[in-house]
Amino acid sequence: MLIHRYISQTDWLLGGVMFLLCAVLTVLQYRWTGEIARAEMSRRSGNLVTGAQAIATAFDAELSAACDQLSPDRTEFTSASREAAHLARYLEWRTQNPRPIFRRIALAESIDNQVQLLLLDPESARFNRTNWPPEWSFMETSITQRARGGAPPAADRRGVLLEFPVFAGGGRPGRSGEHWVILELDSEFLRTQWLPELVATHLDPGEPAVVDVRVSTDGPSPVAVHSSNPQLTERPREGVVSVRFNALGKTARRSDMPRRTSGVWTLEVWPRPGVLESVVARSRQRNLAVAFGISVLMLLTGFALVHHTRRSRRLAEQQMRFVANVSHELRTPLTVIRGAAHNLRRGVVQGPGQIEQYAGLITRHAEQLGEMVEQVLLLSGPARKPADVSRSPVAVETLLNEAVAATAQDAQDARCEVRTKIPAGLPPVAGDAGSLRRVFQNLLTNAAKHGGKGGWIEIAASAVEERGLPRVEITVTDGGPGIPPQELTEIFQPFFRGAAAQAAQIRGSGLGLALVREIVESHGGTVSARNVSGGDTGAVFTVRLPAWSAGNSQ
Repeated sequence: MLIHRYISQTDWLLGGVMFLLCAVLTVLQYRWTGEIARAEMSRRSGNLVTGAQAIATAFDAELSAACDQLSPDRTEFTSASREAAHLARYLEWRTQNPRPIFRRIALAESIDNQVQLLLLDPESARFNRTNWPPEWSFMETSITQRARGGAPPAADRRGVLLEFPVFAGGGRPGRSGEHWVILELDSEFLRTQWLPELVATHLDPGEPAVVDVRVSTDGPSPVAVHSSNPQLTERPREGVVSVRFNALGKTARRSDMPRRTSGVWTLEVWPRPGVLESVVARSRQRNLAVAFGISVLMLLTGFALVHHTRRSRRLAEQQMRFVANVSHELRTPLTVIRGAAHNLRRGVVQGPGQIEQYAGLITRHAEQLGEMVEQVLLLSGPARKPADVSRSPVAVETLLNEAVAATAQDAQDARCEVRTKIPAGLPPVAGDAGSLRRVFQNLLTNAAKHGGKGGWIEIAASAVEERGLPRVEITVTDGGPGIPPQELTEIFQPFFRGAAAQAAQIRGSGLGLALVREIVESHGGTVSARNVSGGDTGAVFTVRLPAWSAGNSQ
């Protein structure tokens, strides 16, 4: 008993240690997720510079490559006219790059110190002479002056108008054969697709957006080209990353295309207030929830393991007690049989009366041995399974009277009276007569052994209904001390024996009531136990079995 108590305390101690371990792991996980969150915020802040530079580089590279593809070199003018060479370049570029990054494409050519404009019609793929658009007037003035050899290249403050001089046949600026390629960026495509795609690729790929991005022109009066948050009017004073880009396509390495060392646009990037913290906080909460769930699962697993271990230990203890009880139950009748046989063999017993007495003693104890073996076989064998029960109508009065007659010696040994209350006209029950007889023999024997001190046992039967179905209810009541309340839920378990029975050394193997439950349930019935009127004296065992009907047959 002390060992069992020590083991039980050890189990609970292990459970407590596991609970504390899970709690410590959860707290540590919370702290670790906080450190990860701070590292994530630092990493994202550091990525702003890298991402902004990547956007500028990608934009300039794509724009420069497009400008280079649309500008023929000198060798292409030897075998084709000016317009044909440019058209060939345009058609090739259009098949390779379907993105509509340019709104208009034009050529400006100098003829007799006059600059004329040829605008490309994308549908007909032809250059048509046209007047200079008003918004290109500064470009017309600059190119006219340059054709006369007098002015530097013009720069568009908006950063959407690009021009490149082309010298067909090896000409020089100011000479016949000089012309210019003019490209106008599509502002709508730039604002709604191109720049947002670059931002999503290199800077802010997720939802919600954790940074604000603004692109504006350079100079004293900047003009917004793109803004990820158009309602935002002011940027913060700290934490802003600025990068200049858009060199107007003049980053090509061809010797006849001048280069720019800086851009005309400024890219500004800064974290949205609170958004990054909110994203990181949600990530932290999600990680914490997962960690808490894992800890709870570990805790439940640990307690389930402790519970299973304790249950397995109790089962092992019950099995050991069963072996001890069965050994004791076998030893007693074997001792009596061996002693009686020894006396008969040596002639100690003489006379027909004594021989008859000893023969009855041997027979009774041999039947006890057979009954015990039969119970073990029935409880462990396939005969207790519902599928193997043969069903036929069994008369209740006959069944109970046979059980009373079979247990008459047990009642006589316990010095108690057996009363029967079996009304006539009860419907038969459906089942196997031999198995059901064993049920009530076990209940009567159990009542005689444990409740016989009260001087009486009563077995009664009545017809009832349960959920609209006809049933027969049989009760076995004794006038003994009753069953301790804490044992009422355990008495139908295999190998279980009550504390009072063990203390009084009442014979038994702990299999009788378990066998009763197995047989009754295999017949589709129920069995329960309680004390008389809910008190502490007298035990009542109630068995309910289905009444016989045509549907019960097999």
